[in-house]
Amino acid sequence: MRDRPRIQDLAGAVLAGGETEDLLDLMLRSARTDLGARSAVLVMPLDREAWTIEMVDGPDAPALLGEQVPAAHPIGVALEQADADALERIETFALGEESCRVMLAVIDAAEHGTGLLGVLRPEGCEEFSAADRERLDALAGLVGLTLRVPTLQADSEIDDERGRIARDLHDLAIQELFAVGMELEGLVDSLGSPDVTPSKARIRSSVAASVQGVENAVAQIRLIVQSLRRERAEATLTEQLRREVGLATAGLGFVPSLRLPPHPAEMDAELPPEIADDVVAVVRECLANAARHAHASAVAVSVSVFSEGVDRVVQVNVSDNGRGIDPTVRRRSGLANMSSRARRHSGWVDAITLEPGTMISWRVTLPTT
Repeated sequence: MRDRPRIQDLAGAVLAGGETEDLLDLMLRSARTDLGARSAVLVMPLDREAWTIEMVDGPDAPALLGEQVPAAHPIGVALEQADADALERIETFALGEESCRVMLAVIDAAEHGTGLLGVLRPEGCEEFSAADRERLDALAGLVGLTLRVPTLQADSEIDDERGRIARDLHDLAIQELFAVGMELEGLVDSLGSPDVTPSKARIRSSVAASVQGVENAVAQIRLIVQSLRRERAEATLTEQLRREVGLATAGLGFVPSLRLPPHPAEMDAELPPEIADDVVAVVRECLANAARHAHASAVAVSVSVFSEGVDRVVQVNVSDNGRGIDPTVRRRSGLANMSSRARRHSGWVDAITLEPGTMISWRVTLPTT
């Protein structure tokens, strides 16, 4: 818990924006100093089958910066498969003739690909602890968020643009048509009055003004429709989950970790829309509950799809290291909502007590095709 204010400060710096390079420097420096490491490294994809050490903070920079991670190396294999567990099991790294103690954490940077944040200690130094692992995972989450923030900001800009379009529709096209209606209504009243007979010039002027008003409105609507046609395609399940995790950072004060299948696009294609929507809703509910009640310093979200007998199952696990479920609380509407979503798809939800914290496990059976 003593580290939480610093993670909150770092998360605030990321969400406030700034130069990506400066923020990444800050994360690596924090990883090295906070974990008592000799160096911290950031490894990111060079292409689909190769990774390179893009940034190094510490005295090993001359030897490591720009080096490629061989595809056959255990680190390369784990990155290619996006296997976070395999990365966590790697404890040593050969640096020239020296063997270093390492701790690695996966980075999910969305369109930037899968990378890792790692820290190195000399072989004879103290082993990394569970608290060190928790800290590194939190920092890796912040690195991923740093790389994704421009995308989140672009989404916000799209929302702003849609608001502008709605205002334009009301202030320009609708107001123009309203004025046309008023003009024509006045003309109809004049033509229907036995006491007033409008001149041909008045009728001609009124109709001309109305035609011009309609043309102006049509032109405005055409521009608005063209803007709407440029909207982005609907977000995939993977994109929605990454967005939920990013949005939860403000309430939690740190970045939750997100673990997806090695090939997320296959999950996106396999889950029908109604189940994908429920998966996103369950993750959102769990993250909101953790922010409100858990008082946690780490939250992990895992979404997996696997075979169980003849069935295909999707499972969502959200765990935290907070104070657990309060036994005196009798009303848990969030859990009831998740249970209702699970029952719709022949599934269930369970709250499992951890030491410390809680894990919500939600799973449903996919419909057969």
